[in-house]
Amino acid sequence: MPTAVVGDLTIHYKEQGRGEPVVLVHGNTSSSVWWEYTLERLGDAYHFIAPDLRGRGDTTGPSAEWTVEMLAGDLRGLVEHLGLGAAHFVGHSLGSSVVLQYALDHPAEVKSLLLLNPGWVAGDMPAAVGDPARVQQMVADKALLKMALRGIAMLHPADDNWQRLEAASLKQTDEASLRGPVALSAWAVVDRLHALAGIPALVVRGAQDQYISTEAVCRTIVENLPGAEYVEIPAASHSPNVEAPDAWAAVLRQHLAGVTRQRS
Repeated sequence: MPTAVVGDLTIHYKEQGRGEPVVLVHGNTSSSVWWEYTLERLGDAYHFIAPDLRGRGDTTGPSAEWTVEMLAGDLRGLVEHLGLGAAHFVGHSLGSSVVLQYALDHPAEVKSLLLLNPGWVAGDMPAAVGDPARVQQMVADKALLKMALRGIAMLHPADDNWQRLEAASLKQTDEASLRGPVALSAWAVVDRLHALAGIPALVVRGAQDQYISTEAVCRTIVENLPGAEYVEIPAASHSPNVEAPDAWAAVLRQHLAGVTRQRS
């Protein structure tokens, strides 16, 4: 897995394929490993880059004071380091927030956005989800963290592949985990999404996600992001990329092909 020194980080990332760049950004308590099913199915059709975010996976560097804006800045540094230019951006959960922030910061460098089970954009994360005491308990007791992980990918079989996903997720630093409630509740951009008019955007939701990416959360984005479309994947909850990888890959493939046709 290649690395890039970007600011105060050594960023690990996966790279595959050639052609138009597509940047895949994973969620919280996750890593680029959660994109492996996607990469297997999409092959070499595009130039895929899937980094490990600050404090997660095999990326190394400070992680105690992260913000969504900082993660987007890290991503920008990697894109510049690799000389990708304008790219398609795909984010899952926290990764959706990161790519939205990236687009707000660098709209001319974004060919399209795909937000997979995104989170809250109005600073309205429910208190129960972002309860710092709950996060502290999971940091102290990794068995609780493992249970929470099952909750965000509850339709993935409990097999060897799940053990690989779980192991990759548990690489997240305790400092990054503890920072989550503050960083996520402080991020509110709903009133700025109109600035992304003209960027093709698709919001995708696992229909059985009733805890994080509820239909109401997704509709808030769709209603405020000009031209955004909305698709549900029935047999998935919060993580369609690992729970229903064939259906998810088909949606991603269709999205990318459609944007290419529009631009040609």
